Amino acid sequence: MNQLWIRIVVPTVASFCAVLGATSLVFADCVDGVRSPSAAEIEFAARAEAALAAALPAPIANSERRGAPYDFSKQPRLSFCRGDKEGAFSVGVAGGYLYKFPKAEYDRLYVERKAVEKQIEELEKLPPEKEAEYKQLLAQARAIYDAAPRRQRKDPPFTPEQQAQVDRANVEGRKVEQAASTVVSDHRASVKSQTDSLRAQAKRLEGFPQELSVQLGMNLDRLPESGPTVATLGAASAARSTGLRVHNVVLVVEGREGPARQALFDAVDKSYLQELIGQPLPDVAASKLRAERAASAAPVSAPR
Repeated sequence: MNQLWIRIVVPTVASFCAVLGATSLVFADCVDGVRSPSAAEIEFAARAEAALAAALPAPIANSERRGAPYDFSKQPRLSFCRGDKEGAFSVGVAGGYLYKFPKAEYDRLYVERKAVEKQIEELEKLPPEKEAEYKQLLAQARAIYDAAPRRQRKDPPFTPEQQAQVDRANVEGRKVEQAASTVVSDHRASVKSQTDSLRAQAKRLEGFPQELSVQLGMNLDRLPESGPTVATLGAASAARSTGLRVHNVVLVVEGREGPARQALFDAVDKSYLQELIGQPLPDVAASKLRAERAASAAPVSAPR
């Protein structure tokens, strides 16, 4: 039996900017020209990125990191309009992982999903009186079609009268077929509230590959809405990194709801992120060392 894979990927720049609440700087909008970042801004951004990268969790059980590891030696790229104040930027980092359910867990999910799908099938099955009505309508439609003139390719064309009979039969037959379809659709509509809930349950038990993303942002001007795998620490900062200090940190793990997503979210050290608020950032070397220690930590198991 195939095994279930969950792939956690680094999001695109556009999607991560949406999480950051950031607007890309477009030089054409800088009516007063542009300015280069100051040395202090570059140092703060480098420390901020490294501090966030150090918070990326070690792989949970039965998973591995995907993509290139964060490069602690890289310099941040910042651009500003001339009128932008110091610190007019947010910082973001994302990481990727590959998760594979153990076979026993995949098999359990498969059995549970099939049981839920069977419940849906039973609910959508026509009750005896509706089944009898449905079959009667289909038989009526067949009788209408059978009563119409027929011809084979070698036969002469229909007479105008015969063609009119065929056309009437097609119209009447389609009406009866539509009535039969309505019997089915009306019954399914009557149980839709139940089947919708069961379909959502079955979806959580699906075994396809899944894409999730782990995103960390700092000094956002707008904070995301709350959610089971969203953590917002500090307060929104309209001026973003004003004062070159940490005003807020946001963690978002996105993707289909499930144990792996929750386990990955739980594996992030929220107390470490909280300690960054309002404090001087660690230097890049210290963040790199923390990341190396985190990479060697024992994996966390995904709950069932």
